[in-house]
Amino acid sequence: MAAQMGSGQMRARGLPGREGDRMQRLLNDLMVAGGADTRLGDHVGAAVTEWRRLPRIQVAGRAHSGRSTLLGALALMSALETDPVDAPGAPDPVLDADIVLYVLAGTPTAADRRVLGELPAARTVVVLNKADSVGSRWADAVVAADRIGRDLGMSTLPVIASLAARTRSGVVTAADLVTLRRHAVTADPAFTLSPELFTSPAAGPDVAERVELLSRWDLYGVACALTAVRHDPDIAPTSLLQLLYAASGVEPLHHLVHLRYERVQALRGGDLLDTLTRLAARAIPSPDSHGRALLEDFLAGDQASWLGLCAGLACPDVAHLAAGYANPSPVDADDAIARATRWRAVVSGEMSPAARRAALRVHNGYIRLWDRLSGAGL
Repeated sequence: MAAQMGSGQMRARGLPGREGDRMQRLLNDLMVAGGADTRLGDHVGAAVTEWRRLPRIQVAGRAHSGRSTLLGALALMSALETDPVDAPGAPDPVLDADIVLYVLAGTPTAADRRVLGELPAARTVVVLNKADSVGSRWADAVVAADRIGRDLGMSTLPVIASLAARTRSGVVTAADLVTLRRHAVTADPAFTLSPELFTSPAAGPDVAERVELLSRWDLYGVACALTAVRHDPDIAPTSLLQLLYAASGVEPLHHLVHLRYERVQALRGGDLLDTLTRLAARAIPSPDSHGRALLEDFLAGDQASWLGLCAGLACPDVAHLAAGYANPSPVDADDAIARATRWRAVVSGEMSPAARRAALRVHNGYIRLWDRLSGAGL
């Protein structure tokens, strides 16, 4: 999102810089005004606090599905593990977070389907954990995840959370590489079929080293590492660690969670604008009160326009129309006016009131950015 850019880069692309945060100035002006404006400022402050609150993430699932391991693998600041679903003698946890990661260890059970059936797909991501136990190849896990996703109507991704967690907390040591290189020449495909075969004394006297390697990287990680070393005997420890991280499948999940996180924040920005608009409409102007004017001035500004644009793009009714945008901010003035023209056509089409409102926010936001980038001075 644009909030990740530096302030100078943001201004150069027509976006409001952080040091010019009009939201904070609005709050300050209301709180020092006294009387009705200060009371109005309390309401605005509550709305801004909700907008700034970190989105909540819950990691849920049945016992032994790998919730704790996934939580450690993702290392998300605002994520919490719930109590297990379908635990004997205990109620199911309340899943009311902004984003719910529901962990499966295989085919969904009746209890999984019951819980998932009550969750909106827009805020749920299903994780097929222990994907190395699905079939004999990674492609089998991908096919299984796609099938589960179609069946549930929810985004579903395969992951090996235990391997991902190990790559986050561990390092490939020199001893690991020595053992891997020693056995990379083994052509027997059964060597990594089971822990017993991999640690068998028949494979050589270094049983203790192989047991240690297995305890550090699991069987799937060892198999991937052996394949990598077989293709590149001189592979660096950091490169091998990156390969194991990729093999865990956690990166696509991390990316999807990041996108959902940004969408939650963008939609909250739209809710904030709605709240401020209602507060402005209810504020009664008087010689001693300028709250309405302050709110209307903010709502007509660049920061509100940007919040509206992002909220419009995140609206589920029109989000598919923005799927081709690598970034909500345009590259230059020509790109901004091209996007505005496209969204004007969207506004003119047949759609629900919510979709039209979202598209209009996007259109108006790109017109504002075009004005700033081109210097048109509208």
